[in-house]
Amino acid sequence: MMMRELGKWRKTISVSLSRYMAFKADFFLMLVAPSLVFIAINYNIWRSIYESRGGGSISGFTMDQMLHYQCWSFIVALLVRSHRTWNLSEHIRLGRMTAFLLYPFDAWKYYAGEFIAFQVLQVGTAVLAIGVLDLFNFLPPLDIATCLVGIGFSLLVSVLWFVIDFTFGLVAFWLEEVWIFRVIFGFFAVLFSGAFIPIELFPPTLQRFLEYTPFPFITSVPANIFLGTSPVSLSSATVTLLGWIGGLTLFAMWLWRRGLRLYNAAGI
Repeated sequence: MMMRELGKWRKTISVSLSRYMAFKADFFLMLVAPSLVFIAINYNIWRSIYESRGGGSISGFTMDQMLHYQCWSFIVALLVRSHRTWNLSEHIRLGRMTAFLLYPFDAWKYYAGEFIAFQVLQVGTAVLAIGVLDLFNFLPPLDIATCLVGIGFSLLVSVLWFVIDFTFGLVAFWLEEVWIFRVIFGFFAVLFSGAFIPIELFPPTLQRFLEYTPFPFITSVPANIFLGTSPVSLSSATVTLLGWIGGLTLFAMWLWRRGLRLYNAAGI
């Protein structure tokens, strides 16, 4: 029984990998474009800001520290925020969920398999990006052990992102369009996670408030782990992150059960 279940997971992941890599040009751009866009825009914007100020520091961040943080936040974004379960809401809205409910493989496992396949590719993309940034001396001296810990923690954060995105997809059981909720959450996630501006630059009151939200885990915490400057211990951050993942997973399961009661497979 276990081998049969593992075979279903393996096949789902294999098919998803083949689909993601089917279009060679798109796959090549997925590997190369993120690093080029980051170097051309985000990295140069912060360098220009510091040079226009004549150097110095911004709230304790020197130019090198800020640029290193931006580089690692970019790597974290590749590992954490790249996957989207857009097809979940579409399958519910168009009545295609019926086929998944008839398969001998639970629907959530199918979407999780897609997510795992995508993350396999994203790890390769992130490693390539690290190599490119290091080649051009955009990163501080690399410590392999720290990098591995950072990648591992970022992949755990990606599970949180998947659960959140999956939860938004389940709202399609009640509403016809759910993309606006994803867009709004994505905006707040980027703004309050430290993706563009380090959380340390936020007002103290806002910093304390964000400690009770999952936003810092989306960028700030893993980026600081890569830098070796995390203000919280790895064990404490991991326990808190697992708590968020567990709580949101239970909520998603509750929505799934409630949503199936309303599902009529009619589509539009």
